[in-house]
Amino acid sequence: MRNSDRLLILSVISLLAYLTLSFIFPDLVSPFGVFYNWLLETSLLLGYLGAFLISAIGNATILFPFPYVGIAFILGGLRDEITLLFIFDPWVIGIIAGMGAMLGEMTGYLIGYAGGSLLDDSQTNSFKRFVDMYPKATPLVVWFLAATPIPDDVIVVPLGAARYCWWRVALPQFIGKTMFLMVIAWSGRVGLEFLGSILGSVNPLGLFSRIIEVSSVLLVIIAIYLLVRVDWNTLVASETKSQSNSSSPEE
Repeated sequence: MRNSDRLLILSVISLLAYLTLSFIFPDLVSPFGVFYNWLLETSLLLGYLGAFLISAIGNATILFPFPYVGIAFILGGLRDEITLLFIFDPWVIGIIAGMGAMLGEMTGYLIGYAGGSLLDDSQTNSFKRFVDMYPKATPLVVWFLAATPIPDDVIVVPLGAARYCWWRVALPQFIGKTMFLMVIAWSGRVGLEFLGSILGSVNPLGLFSRIIEVSSVLLVIIAIYLLVRVDWNTLVASETKSQSNSSSPEE
């Protein structure tokens, strides 16, 4: 059994156990909610610095996603209670939070560089050969994943394990995360009040909220697992065979 299989099974068992306890004890405090509320209060207190710290912490987690984008969303739409003017600039939020997100994500690179515990040795070596075949495309893939909600640990960790140049990971990460978080911050400016009116009517201790919470985390974990389990050996062998056929002289 691969390391990624063990992590998936452990994650699913933990989430199911948490959901079962929520059914048995309806008043059970959500650890996700407690941690998120603490970070939220910290970010609101610290402002731009909070956006940096929360984004760094949120991207430093491996396989256990944390909704750090909520901080950029909230700060982007936060108004002064007296003047009703917006307090924070979405462009600045994107840059500062993007820097924090990039630094947090680089922890995955360092983990991969130190051993790549999410990947088996054969998978790591095959990924390195795959990266060597597409040196120019790799930064574009890093940027794309950073600029979307798709978990990018699945490529950052293997890139570290493959000893890929760190700044070719960090720079696309910073650009992608900054673009993504700018969009989130501007979305908060447009829709924070509307979303707040909806969430205000939902019971955070209700089973419906718990099911959504667990399902969201589980979907992200499964997405990460599927991407980690990409068979790089097959991809490398297929590409090598294709290149050999194209380079062979015609008879």
